[in-house]
Order: sequence, then C-alpha cells, then structure tokens
Amino acid sequence: MRLKAILLLCLFAPAVFGQVMINEFLYDTPGTDDTNIMYVEIYGPAGTDLTGWYVVGINGNGGAAYDSVALSGEIPSDGYFVVGGAGVPNVDQVAPRDFQNAGSSSGDDCDGLNLRNGSGQIIDHLCYGPCAAGHVCNGEGGTNAPDPFPTGGITYLLARIPDHSDTDDNAADWAQTDTQTPGQPNSGEPCDPINAVLEDIRENDDNGLSLLLGDFVIFRGIVNVDNYTLDSLTESNYFVQDDNAGVNVFRGSAPQGLMEGDCVEVSGWVSHYNGLTEIVASGAGNCSFRVEALGSNVPVTPQVLTATSPFEPFEGMLVEIRNCTVVGGDPWPTGAGQNANITVTDGTGTFTARIDGDTQVGTVSQPSGAFTVRGILTQFDTSSPYDTDYQITFRYPSDVVTGSAVGDDPVTVAESFALTNAYPNPFNGIANIELSVGSAREIEVTISDVLGRQVYSRTLSNLTPGMHRIQWSPEGAAGLYFVRATSNARVETTKLLYLK
Repeated sequence: MRLKAILLLCLFAPAVFGQVMINEFLYDTPGTDDTNIMYVEIYGPAGTDLTGWYVVGINGNGGAAYDSVALSGEIPSDGYFVVGGAGVPNVDQVAPRDFQNAGSSSGDDCDGLNLRNGSGQIIDHLCYGPCAAGHVCNGEGGTNAPDPFPTGGITYLLARIPDHSDTDDNAADWAQTDTQTPGQPNSGEPCDPINAVLEDIRENDDNGLSLLLGDFVIFRGIVNVDNYTLDSLTESNYFVQDDNAGVNVFRGSAPQGLMEGDCVEVSGWVSHYNGLTEIVASGAGNCSFRVEALGSNVPVTPQVLTATSPFEPFEGMLVEIRNCTVVGGDPWPTGAGQNANITVTDGTGTFTARIDGDTQVGTVSQPSGAFTVRGILTQFDTSSPYDTDYQITFRYPSDVVTGSAVGDDPVTVAESFALTNAYPNPFNGIANIELSVGSAREIEVTISDVLGRQVYSRTLSNLTPGMHRIQWSPEGAAGLYFVRATSNARVETTKLLYLK
C-alpha cells in the first residue's frame, strides 16, 4: 500500500486538526449596551492562526450579516482567544462591538453569530432566541440557544456548558449564565481530547490493550471498507487506516454514504472487544462522538503479508495473503448469511480467513485452486493477554481472488528497528520521523543542531512490531539538524533541513 502522497493531502488538509468554536458570548448589558465590557470568546487548538477569520453578526430579520470583526493573532496556549472591549479581562484583541440583542423586554426574537475561517467557511454557527413571526435563524441541530435578557441589574450571557462542549445542537450546548469567564473555562468538566495518529492508538501494553484505552481521541484516516458491509444495514461498523496502522470504528453516527476511500476525522473513545481495538461512541467525560468526511476517492491498496508475518502491527488495515489453499476449519458457506472461520495456508504457515454472514462473501464458491485472501486484519481473542487469534475478514465477494498472484513482495518488519523516513525534507513547521520496529521494545530518539546541542529527546517504550511515527516541531533557528535513534547497540541516523 502506498497511500502517502494522496493521504497527506487529506490528513494534513488546511482545516484545523481539532475544533475551533465560539465558546462564550456577552452581547447584552443592563440599560444602554456597554461595548467596553462585551466580548466573544473563541476556543480551539493552541497556536491556531486566526488571521483572516471573522466573527459575523447575523440579523434574524432576513438573515443578512449586519456587522463583523476581522480577527488577528493566534489562539494562546490555554486555548481561549477573547475579542471585545478594552475593559474585558484577558482580552486578546480589542475590537468593541454591539452585537444585536435578539429579543427585548417587549418580546422574543432571534439573531445569530457565525465564525468563519480564512476561506469563508462557517466553522461555528450560533442562533440565540426564539424567532418572531417571519424571522429566521436556524441554529445547529435545528435548535436555538436561549436569549438571556438582563433584568434586575444582572448581566446574563451565553456560554457552552460544559466548557467547549459541541454536539452540533445549540439548545443542548449553550446555557444562560451570570458568571463571566472570558479567557477561562466555563463551568462543567471540559472535554480534553488527545489529538492522535493511528500509531498512537495502536500502541499496546503487555496485555495487548491500547495505552490510550478509555481516552477520547481525535484522528484522521482513510475508510477501507464501505460502512454497513460488516454488520447489519442499520448498525455502523467500519475500519479506518493510514500508512502505518488501522482501527475499528464501531457504532455511533456516521456521514451518510460513508464508503471505502473516504478521508475522515473521527472523535471518539478508545475501547476494545476481544483484543480488537475500537473507537466507540460513548465514554467518560463531556466529549462528543463525531465523524466528519473530509474527502473521498483515496485509493487503498492492501499490504501483502504471509501467514508468518506479525499480524498485530497490521490490525485494522487492508491486507492480503497470496497463493492460498483451504486446509480446514468450518465448511465454506453455500450462501449469504452464514459465518465461517476457514483455515488457510500459503505454504509458510496457516491462518484464519473469516467470512462474516452479514457480507455477501458466502455467495462465492470455494476456490478449487490457489487464491488470494484479501480483507481487514481483525482479532477475536477471548482472554488476556490479547496476542493471538487474528483473522483476515473478507469484505466483499471480490476479496476472494482466484488464481496465483504475483506483484509486490510481502511486507517485512525490521529485525530490531530501522529509521526508515523523515519527511518532508526540507520542512517548515512539523517533521515526521518514521521507525520500522521489529524486536526493539524501547528506542531513544534525539535531535541535535550543527553545534552538537541536543534540542529534542524522547524515549519510545512498550513498542510493538510495525511502523511508528513521531512528530517534531523545532523552536530554534533554521538550519541542518541530525536525528539519532538508539536501541541497545543499534544506532540509526538521518538529517533534516529546517526552513523558516
């Protein structure tokens, strides 16, 4: 499989990796509105450049924009960016505005606030207040936030409670409060996701369970099987992979028509079922499961393995084993709706080919000669440690490929480890360093400048065989840097050129 060139266009698209959102909004004060203390708070990943972004006021009477603020600067390290009057605590950009009050003491009405990125896309959309007759502002989820009118000298505002919780439903996400917290968390336990790559999720402990088990993660990858293929037509179940790892996304809502080749960003909890690492739709904390389609038509080519390859590094990925024959196991199905675990050999060893009754693979007759087994590498190990009982699960009838196959050589894993790639090179911003791991369980990675000064050090522990990737973002001067990876007596080196 060689996804890299096309995959990078999807995985590192201009969209911010993680959500940017309107998080708190003070737009109405008792008496004459005091723009000196009114503000909009934005929450998002630290370092996000907001230059070219806009906060736009939307009139519920007709839906037109009536005012806007051109943002400038980056989201600070705490994740909160405040734009408003000079009297606002923790203000990052002074830009006083009097956004509309929606309703008033004389009656209800609605207005809106949009957050737009530099491309003009609406990143977040808030509607507040029930609309009067003939007025329209449809909030996310088809609902609107309340419109807190100041009474008794008390200033009310809107805030996401729990802090930065976004379920795409204005009524559920937003609440009226009299506690102003510009540049600080709102009440409620916030969702603090881990921005991960699939290798991070694949890293296992000694029992074969992900080191991120139970954590809420956000990652990107390519769908390698049409949704609903491996389960009923009403239960979402599919796999997502990149060049180096894969994972099962089990249940939860999914974009309509999600299919093989779609690039997605997934937010969910890390779980497992009989050793198979999964992303599930529920877990601890005030986070929200979400799957967003970012692109489509990214080709996924199977990794070529043998029956003696280490299977754990390829769990959740599309693989194939060639020149196979059936030697035992369950009888080959005679139609759809029948499950079977078929024992197969390629001459180097045996493995299990899984036919799921929810697929149509059972409609294919058992091959009479050599054939290729193609499918998702899965696992069904019922006891700890979860390090056996791997299967290759067919997806479609076309995954049973008859005839002897030639082509790519089987993927091999380094005996100890190898520093296989550092890219892009030259780079500006973030460099990716890839390691192919065999028997090594701990690798120390250091980076030094041309004067020999160490600028980065990280020890990778509890490694499993397969590809592993780390990212490095230098803080020093542009120039040549030297990467060194060490495990026991083995040392691998490469160079990186950093351009500002």
